[in-house]
Order: sequence, then structure tokens, then C-alpha cells
Amino acid sequence: MRTAVFIGVFFAASISAAYAQFPQLEKHRERMDRSVKASENREHDRRLEEASNLPVPKPAVMNVDVQIALSKADHKTFALAKAAEAKKIVDGEPLWLYIKFKSKLGDYVLTTRNPDDPEKLRYTLFAEIGPRGDITAQNQYTLLFNKDDLAATELKINLAPGLFGRNKSIPVFLMTTGAAKPGLWNNEFRLTNNVSMPRPLTSNLATAPVILDFAGGTAKYKKMDADYISIILRGSTDVAKLPVAGTFYNEALKLKIADTLAAEAIRPEKLYFSDDDWQEFASTGINMSKTRRVYATFTYRRAEQCFYGLAEVTSSYDFMQSKFGEPEVKLQNDFPVPCAEAK
Repeated sequence: MRTAVFIGVFFAASISAAYAQFPQLEKHRERMDRSVKASENREHDRRLEEASNLPVPKPAVMNVDVQIALSKADHKTFALAKAAEAKKIVDGEPLWLYIKFKSKLGDYVLTTRNPDDPEKLRYTLFAEIGPRGDITAQNQYTLLFNKDDLAATELKINLAPGLFGRNKSIPVFLMTTGAAKPGLWNNEFRLTNNVSMPRPLTSNLATAPVILDFAGGTAKYKKMDADYISIILRGSTDVAKLPVAGTFYNEALKLKIADTLAAEAIRPEKLYFSDDDWQEFASTGINMSKTRRVYATFTYRRAEQCFYGLAEVTSSYDFMQSKFGEPEVKLQNDFPVPCAEAK
């Protein structure tokens, strides 16, 4: 047995020595390494090619194949919401968006590859608010879905004041009303799977008129808009509560946040993302823009006290290069937290 082990070791050593002594053997090994790498690359390209055959959304007649309704109450079904449709909205009223598909959600979503990971797919729709009969949009928000969501035939999404949980609410209505001036505004809510900005009004999947009666101002909606981020991060407006961990993860972003914290002499004890994905916003008009945002939470200690903070990471879209630019990090620090929760 000892002889066999010795022979094996001697043989391996001899092979290694041979590769080192004879250039032709070294070149052979390099060719083998390249062959293995090429095989790995072909497999990777094969998987990407399979993913490139993306489904195309089913053609839809606007307001027929997909319908939307806005209601001030929480209803169980689209039909009930449609019967109680909101015609005019005043400052501070709750609002819900109801969506009904002739077949299922998956037939109408836009399927694309994830720009951060081309092997993963994204399923999206775009919700926006703009002046009625005008192609411009004051605000647009990207709705992101999982594969498990695609069988749904109806959706219910809160627009005001906001709810905690993935796709339980979206901020597009509060972003618009929170920045609105006093007056009477004839707007419309739109749902589309078309990435063109702006686009013909007939390219929308569904639209619904929404009259905003803000003769008395928008103080209540401004407050809701200011509170919205807290609600989606922690389910409460109480900033004493730590934001909940999300499912999003990006190693490069985490390192960038850590570098930003180091520059502020903050050594985090915990650092985690508090979103499930990027939140994407856009607007069209005189100044067309598109931005994405994600939040991370960090905890840290100073002497005997513990704190947490938020890192807001934003990235602006470069329309000339058709991609998002370098992310920027902004910090909000020094929220007290029990040290038992900071670990």
C-alpha cells in the first residue's frame, strides 16, 4: 500500500515536472484549459440564447382586454370596484387601483432580461398619470412581477395612503398629488407595456379618467407622500422601527455603500437591503427623465449607544447610451435603536 502511494505521488510529481521542463507539454495544458473555458462559455451562451426567445405580449384592445378602475374603497373584486368607481378625488382621500385581464397577467406583461443579470427575466407593466388626452406623463412607475404572479386575472393595488408589502401599493399617485398645485385637474391613469416615452394614447392597455379637485390644496397628500417611504420600508411611519430586510441583493452596491460609510467613519454591524428590487420612476414632457432607486439599512455603534441609518442608492438613465449610469449613495444617519436589534 505504501509502495502504491509512493508510486502515485512520484507519478504526479513527474507529470508536474514534465510540464515545467517541456514547453510543448505546457502549451498542451494551456490548450486544455482554454478548451474547458470555451466549453463553459458555450454553455453560458446557450442558456442566454434560450432566454433570448422572449415571449411577446398579446395584442390588446385598449380598455377591452385589460381594464382598470379607481375606487376610494377596498373591494374584493374588480366588478365591485368598477361599480363604485371614483369620479372626483379631493385631498387626502384613500384610493385603490383595480386591474382586470381578459385572460391572465402573463399574456400582457413585457418580458425582458434583467440588466444586472441577463440570465434572469423581468416581467413588467408601467403605471402612469398624465393630463387627460395628452401623451405626456407627470409620473410613471414600473410594476415588477415574479413568475408566480403571471397566472393572476385581477390585481388590487393601493395608491393612497400606501401599504407595506410587495406590489401592495405603488407611489405614482402620491408622487403626482404631493407635488400638485391647488386647482381642478383633469388627469388620467394609464397602464401600458410599451416602453416608448412618450407613446400614442392608443398604445396603452387601459386608461381611466381621474379628476383631482384640489381647490383646498394638497396638504394631506403631501404628508402621505412624505410618509410613503417609511411605510414601504418598515410598515409604519414610526422611524424608531428598523426597516425590514428585502430580497434584493447586489454585491457591488453593497461594497459601494460600505465605502461610503467608511468615508463617514461608520463601521456597520449589519448592512442589508430593504427592497425586493429596484424601484423605477420616469416622467415625460419638457424634461424627460428615468431613475431607479433602492434602499439599504445599516446599524452601528458609538460608544455605548446604537443607531441605524438608511442608504438611498439612485441611478439615472442615460437615454443616449440606453443604460443606467453610476449609482449615487445618500445617507440618513443617527436613528436610535436598541443595541440588541443592532447586532
